[in-house]
Amino acid sequence: MKHIIDMNTWERKSNYEFFLNFQNPTISITSEVECGGAKERAKASGQSFFLHYLYAVLRAVNEIPEFRFRIDWEYRVVYFDTIDILTPIKVKENGRFFTVRIPWKEDFDTFYTEAKAVIDAIDPEGEPYTAEQTGKNELLDVVLLSATPDLYFTSLTCTQEHRHGSNYPLMNAGKAVIREGKLVMPIAMTIHHGFIDGHHLSLFFKKVEEFLK
Repeated sequence: MKHIIDMNTWERKSNYEFFLNFQNPTISITSEVECGGAKERAKASGQSFFLHYLYAVLRAVNEIPEFRFRIDWEYRVVYFDTIDILTPIKVKENGRFFTVRIPWKEDFDTFYTEAKAVIDAIDPEGEPYTAEQTGKNELLDVVLLSATPDLYFTSLTCTQEHRHGSNYPLMNAGKAVIREGKLVMPIAMTIHHGFIDGHHLSLFFKKVEEFLK
């Protein structure tokens, strides 16, 4: 459910208004999370490691309220009770992808089952951006995570759809590598600074790592 924020009582009003008219009000960060535990669990159960870390990311953003604020088409600040995740899935070896929307489910087994069903139902010859085409409805109650499992990176710059930033947080998860005996993977994020500060970013990475370790 979407809620319209009362700017007169919103505790982040001053933060939001300070960054609102910046040429670029978004911030980008890349950090590593330890993920060896999730990799082992996925391998032992014959499951997708990708869906394990997709769940961890979506769980973190649903547990941190500041990740669920958005600017709607009427330039109002709104808040969602829960959000889903968009993710591009490679469907051909030439790199062709298909973006799907995977719903948030708190129970991991339920999330995994529904996510796998969504991915298995992809038509490789279909329109790759169907999940992002909502007609006259706005697409705000999501985050987007792209995966580049064959590429390790240390930084990333995302596209910016509007002057006030993209409609929702943009993320990318890279190749997992061994560092000091631990399996780690980079996660990059671009997000509106009027909603998110360093405290919330630190909490996000901590929560993701807690599930993946």
